[in-house]
Amino acid sequence: MDIWQILMTPFSLLLKLFCQVFNSYGIALILFTVVVKIILFPLQLKAKKSMIKMNVLNAQLQEIQKRCGNDKERYNQEVQKFYAENNANPMGGCGWSMIPMLILWPLYAIIRRPLKYMMNLTEAATTAVGKALGWADFAPVGYNELTLGSMMSASNLAAAKDAAAAAGVSAAGMFVINFDFFGIDLSLIPQLKFWEGGLSWGAVGLFLLPVISAAISLASMFVTQKTNQMNKDQEAPKMNLSLLLLGPGMSLFIGFGMPAGMCVYWIANSLLIMVQEVICGAMLRKDYEAAQKEMAEQAAKAKEAEKERRRIAAEKKAAAIAAGKDPKKAHQKKAKEPGVDLTASREGLRAYARGRAYDPNRYPVTPYYDPSGPAKPAQEEPEEPAPEKAEDEVKIVSLGEKVSIEAVPSAGRSPEEKPAGDSGDYEEAYAEDEEEN
Repeated sequence: MDIWQILMTPFSLLLKLFCQVFNSYGIALILFTVVVKIILFPLQLKAKKSMIKMNVLNAQLQEIQKRCGNDKERYNQEVQKFYAENNANPMGGCGWSMIPMLILWPLYAIIRRPLKYMMNLTEAATTAVGKALGWADFAPVGYNELTLGSMMSASNLAAAKDAAAAAGVSAAGMFVINFDFFGIDLSLIPQLKFWEGGLSWGAVGLFLLPVISAAISLASMFVTQKTNQMNKDQEAPKMNLSLLLLGPGMSLFIGFGMPAGMCVYWIANSLLIMVQEVICGAMLRKDYEAAQKEMAEQAAKAKEAEKERRRIAAEKKAAAIAAGKDPKKAHQKKAKEPGVDLTASREGLRAYARGRAYDPNRYPVTPYYDPSGPAKPAQEEPEEPAPEKAEDEVKIVSLGEKVSIEAVPSAGRSPEEKPAGDSGDYEEAYAEDEEEN
């Protein structure tokens, strides 16, 4: 016996007891669901109380959201602090409601393998029983074991026990499971094309089980929504469409993908949820009334606090105006400062279509030049002033064949003045050169 078989022993023993006592697999599943609901009822009641508390605190959470505005980080911090101060858990109502979903896993395992979990047979013994019942290539995979359980009857039970005993397993716990429930074989899986193979009540009934399961699941969600109201005058809380369709969608998935026994459990579970919600609403009526009264008091306090906040804000504004520090006038003065042209940002009737800081002259406009077009005209460079020279400048004047050099006096010096070392015999030197030529 493995660890999973040990953990599922309470569920398997309970289902086995009901099967043997009532000789009906369908009634056994219904009674199994009733027992599970009774055991989990205190937890469901606790979840409803947590939901009532969250409805009371919801008004204060809305006030925190108004106070924090778009600052999400501050809002999360305020909400966590608020939950800690009030000892509240936002998931308190959802956690307990998920426990029935956890029951599906062991129940599915028991339904899929009844010989292992309800009769304590090993895989070797199960294979031997399959061969004894005429299933030569039997293997304990998928829903084969469930089909093998449906093949067992009072006429071949003795042969099945002998085969299990031959495999070295005690056959004392073996019994015949009656899968017939109002003419429907609960060991089969419902099919969408129920008309294939001929119309019969068994095929139509199998098809109707998932449909009925989805309809009752949807009805149970509406009943839960109705019972969550604090009183008759309160508007029923709105439910998200995805959450509203979650239950029916899961019912259809379970109904058309698993044996019909799971549909019977799901139908019974949805019906008991509606009964449980009505009972919880009657038991928690005083809590509803106290919560509604507390919510009204909190709304009145929030209204008074808002009035006080507005009064303080008005006093601060009046004091600022009296001191000449009106923020509105300061903004107007700043807008009228010289050098800021707010009209340039206007686009039609929209005053700040381009933004308050729009400046059309911020960047210079560079004309476009096509590189494939005509040559770009050369730009005239500005003349640079001639640099001043401390020494004499030489001016060459062309006189036909003779070249004469005239000394041009530098700025700030008279023509009569000559620099030291100048003899002035320029013409004689050139004359000697001409005679040699």
